[in-house]
Amino acid sequence: MGSAISTTQFYLYGRKHFRQPGYLENVKHYKDPVQECANIGLNQAGSDGVCLQDKVVVITGSNSGIGKELATYAAAKGAKLFMVCRSEKRALEARTEILESIKSDPNVDANNVQVLLCDLGETKEVRRLVKEIQGKTPKVDVLVCNAGVLLNDRQETSDGNEVTFATHLLCGSYMLSTLLIPQLEAAGEEARVVFVSSGGMYPNPFPNWEKAVGKQGYEGNAQYSYAKRGQVLLAETYVKKYPSISWLSAHPGWTATPAVDLAYGSQAKYLEPMRTPWQGAEGIAWLMSAPKAQLESGAFYLDRSPQRKHLSGPFFTEGSYTKNSQAEIDEMMIRLKETAGL
Repeated sequence: MGSAISTTQFYLYGRKHFRQPGYLENVKHYKDPVQECANIGLNQAGSDGVCLQDKVVVITGSNSGIGKELATYAAAKGAKLFMVCRSEKRALEARTEILESIKSDPNVDANNVQVLLCDLGETKEVRRLVKEIQGKTPKVDVLVCNAGVLLNDRQETSDGNEVTFATHLLCGSYMLSTLLIPQLEAAGEEARVVFVSSGGMYPNPFPNWEKAVGKQGYEGNAQYSYAKRGQVLLAETYVKKYPSISWLSAHPGWTATPAVDLAYGSQAKYLEPMRTPWQGAEGIAWLMSAPKAQLESGAFYLDRSPQRKHLSGPFFTEGSYTKNSQAEIDEMMIRLKETAGL
């Protein structure tokens, strides 16, 4: 019963808040400036006034969709940007397109936009990536964990981990952010980590470990939901463990991206009218740049505002079905550490 209520209310709530009309309504209430596209640079017409010069920004999954929009924004604002991607071909094509879109800005140095290759579902790849980042920079001001997949059939990494779980949560969020703690702390009090989660986490709590890792009744959408709920819980947990860093989770709403097309196909019509990629990314871009004083560490954001994390009770109340006990969260963290070998 709890699952049926949470799933139904997620869809109805999403139709109001997650689609393009929800974004257009929310923008009306912004207090800070907003720009209409990602590639508006420093001091250019229509800019939101943000400057990321002297900031080091790492964005995973940055060759398409939300990640590419965030990478374009960071590059346009003058950041030293590391685009972490799995495919070299797609990454280099995206880098070229990003630089071409902002080439008229004299404040942008193409050498500051670098591609780093990594399969974020593989533990050994993440370890190698972290060493590469550490060799290039003593600090990381902003880490955006955006890479992910949604698979209808169960697949495993070379470690034997289920791909969705590994890419979104185990390696792509937990391992990467944990191993980069020294560089994040070196960046000072404005350092932050953003886990790009999803409204798709609403129907479920984080389940027992066997189900979380896809060994018990695998179903693609549910697997994705568990991993996304795990990211939200990870942000909440790390606020307490590493309080000098801002830990944020966020979602882009229902956004027209290649990943959505691949995952939902003809069923994507039920999410329309969807947000443009920039409309989905814009609130996350704000999290990358807003002063720490304006952020609520541990919160789950949409369109620059903290959101409720549960919708499983009658008439859109929180309910209890999707809430995890502290003991369950502690178990998740122990299992992540063991599985990652940290």
